[in-house]
Amino acid sequence: MPNILTDVTSEYLASMEPPADDLVAEMEAHAAEDGIPIASRSVAKLQAILARGTDAGRALEFGTAIGYSTLHVARTGTDVVTTEVDGERIDAAVDYLERDGIDVTVTNDPTTIDAEPTGDGTVFIVEGPALETVPRLDDPFDLVFLDAIKSEYEEYLAESLPLLTAGGMVVADNLLRGGRVAAAAADTETDDIEAEYGSSVAALCEFNEVFVDHDALEAVITPQGDGTGVAVKTSDAP
Repeated sequence: MPNILTDVTSEYLASMEPPADDLVAEMEAHAAEDGIPIASRSVAKLQAILARGTDAGRALEFGTAIGYSTLHVARTGTDVVTTEVDGERIDAAVDYLERDGIDVTVTNDPTTIDAEPTGDGTVFIVEGPALETVPRLDDPFDLVFLDAIKSEYEEYLAESLPLLTAGGMVVADNLLRGGRVAAAAADTETDDIEAEYGSSVAALCEFNEVFVDHDALEAVITPQGDGTGVAVKTSDAP
């Protein structure tokens, strides 16, 4: 993960992170070895803190990968409905989650998922593109985590906000992309951010504006991890 902080600050914050248990450490090693994008440990822990602090019954996650963030939230007793398109990553996520004693169901039919929380941190992995599956889910959700295709973040937000309870939380990962989003936003010499910085950076420049100015959210973007957006839904307006 690119470092958007000074080395001294980054090293200090890393020393303050909660220690990883054996399973979490194994997942981190797996992701690093195979180049699988997962949240930083501090961002995964932030999600768990928000889930526990808000007494969340259900969380919606865009992008399971190998189940790293999923595991942290499910351990709080919050049910997680999470989307993923990669079958091998789904298999890995199921293995890790079940080894932790978490009940896991994999489905390609979101309508089969009961909207009533189980209360024991059950995970439902929905196989398929998020923009095709999430609109078929039943509300409510208390926590939303965006961590999949960056160019689709704005659509993820639009699809998930009607499902989110008032007072529910949104966490969005990778909003600074190693500092490139800030660099692109400050670049007054280019007329084509996408050509100069890439499609993900261009999309995140637009998403960040929508996120912090959204009428239904009170939101901030922090330098945690690779740039983490945190918001609370302040009204029932989507």
